[in-house]
Amino acid sequence: MKKVFALIALFCATSLTSFAQQADMPTIIVFPDDIWMNDHGYMNTFNNDGETEYMPRYNDAFVQNREMATAIQAVQKVFADRGFQHEDLQNLLKDMKRERAEELANRADGDGADKGAMDELLQQARPDIRVDLDYSVKPMGPRKYIQFRLKAVDAYCLDQVAACEGSVEGSTDPVDLALRKVIAGKSEEFCQQIINYFMDLRDNGRQINVIFRAAEGSGIDFLRDEIGEDEDTYNDFLHQWIRKHAVNRAGKKGRQTKKLCEFKNVRIPFFDEDGEPTDPETWAKGIRKAFKAETGVKIAKGQGNTLGRVNFLVGVE
Repeated sequence: MKKVFALIALFCATSLTSFAQQADMPTIIVFPDDIWMNDHGYMNTFNNDGETEYMPRYNDAFVQNREMATAIQAVQKVFADRGFQHEDLQNLLKDMKRERAEELANRADGDGADKGAMDELLQQARPDIRVDLDYSVKPMGPRKYIQFRLKAVDAYCLDQVAACEGSVEGSTDPVDLALRKVIAGKSEEFCQQIINYFMDLRDNGRQINVIFRAAEGSGIDFLRDEIGEDEDTYNDFLHQWIRKHAVNRAGKKGRQTKKLCEFKNVRIPFFDEDGEPTDPETWAKGIRKAFKAETGVKIAKGQGNTLGRVNFLVGVE
């Protein structure tokens, strides 16, 4: 009986250790690289004030090119074998498509926003790291020459944190198996760079950008309007609040005009008071409350928020 209890205790301890190790690992999501999307005809382009903008069609890529789906699964398997957590892009797209159908059926919003945009996908999945996969396959008779490139990007601030590439010549394996083999053999340093970066985030906070814009017709001038008797401008107050509440006071001024204040590389706590990953919008609500308390001026949530960029509109009615 003692042996049975000992085995149960050992199993529980091992399970808890495994869970703790997994909780300490970053969550990733694997995307087809924009280069692959464009090369295979899954990229729309449009003119935006003279600049060419690109819009990837991820749903089409998965439906019309089964090879990409299996290639992404091969990459996910490599990460899963190393204890990483992951969000599945294909399942996420299906969920968002279903949600959009429900919204349209209920006439919830009636807008024409593209629910497949990467920013919205990232906001839905909330991974720590985005991994972009680019690969090519060249037939060599019955064999294949396969090249791949992986790039890891912080899903919040979009900084590149790791990269690796490799090739296999003369493979007779299916593409997904060949990719899994060659990536597994090349990915040790790549995965360790991601883990090291993630540990730094946990210790020193995530990086986000916070942007304040004056509402149209508000008459607000961030560089001239003052608060209290210290003659601090609106810009000074916002900067001081962010520095005070950022991890290690990390955060610097970006664009500064009378109608716009931007703060870049703001480090926010990785976890909130409940031990959950900190949501940038929730963290930044403190600024809204403090600013209104000092000035009586209302700050509303702005448009165009992404996973790591929070926009506010100052002086709304």
